[in-house]
Parts: sequence; C-alpha cells; structure tokens
Amino acid sequence: MEAILEELTAIIAREIEAFDKLLKTLHDKQRAIVEGEIDRLNSSVEKEGELASETKALEVERIDRSRRLAKELSMENLNPKLSEIIERVEKKYAQRLRGQRDLLKSLIGKVQTLNQNNQFLLNYSLNYIEKSMEILLTGSKQANIYRKDGKVEKKVRKVFDQCI
Repeated sequence: MEAILEELTAIIAREIEAFDKLLKTLHDKQRAIVEGEIDRLNSSVEKEGELASETKALEVERIDRSRRLAKELSMENLNPKLSEIIERVEKKYAQRLRGQRDLLKSLIGKVQTLNQNNQFLLNYSLNYIEKSMEILLTGSKQANIYRKDGKVEKKVRKVFDQCI
C-alpha cells in the first residue's frame, strides 16, 4: 500500500507542476491578447493544448492509483475522491495528500479564472474588430446630421468603398 501512496503523491506532484506551467502559459496568453501579439498568442495556445493533454494523462494516472488504493483499503467506493482517501490513510500520507490537494484545487481555480478572463478579452477584441469593420465598410448607422430647422437628416457615410 505504501508503494501506491508514494506513486499517488508523485503523480499529484507532477499534476501540480503541470498546472503551474499551464497557469504561466495562460498569463503569457493574456499578455499576448492585450498586446496584440498574434504569434505569441498562437504559441501560447499551442503550449496550452500540450499542457492540457499532459494534465489529462496525469489525471487518468491519479484515478488509476486511487482505485488501486481503494481496493487495498477495502473501500466501498472504488472511485474515491482524494478527501476520502485522506480519511483512510496514515497521518504522514494524509498530511502530504491534504497539502497537495489544497494546492491543486487552488491552481485549478486560478486556471479557471484566468481562462474566463482570457475568454472575455478575446470576445471584447473580436467585438471591437467587428464594430470597427462595420463602421469602415458600411458607415455608422447613427451618423445623424441636423439641418438648420433642427430636424434630423439621416446620412450614412462610408469610409471605404467595397468595390474591388
């Protein structure tokens, strides 16, 4: 059982490293979005995909070790949460696993928040580009001009001619 616990803690340590790298990549992605660095953004997205695959593979390994440990501990639930395992193992492993679990949860929360922020920035940038293109190609729909008598005369002004 100790061998499985050692494997489990090692896998979680690798997960923590992977999520830490993912967090740094997401920060770089955010800077690339804000600074409009398309090449850096593409590089970050590619690295993000690689790290996501790595974290998924590590999760599969962690689940496998958790199941094996559940059998060793004669647990009813053969797909236990880490908190259930922590309750059943000796104190030295429980403390280490608890610390790892807390750190992992914290990193995952930060990754989710940063992903949401990046999604907002991307959506905002896309909307800005769409509105700019609309203004440049079709003119502003609210380009009102007032006549001398105070009445509104609608005029649409095109900045670019669309004919090619």
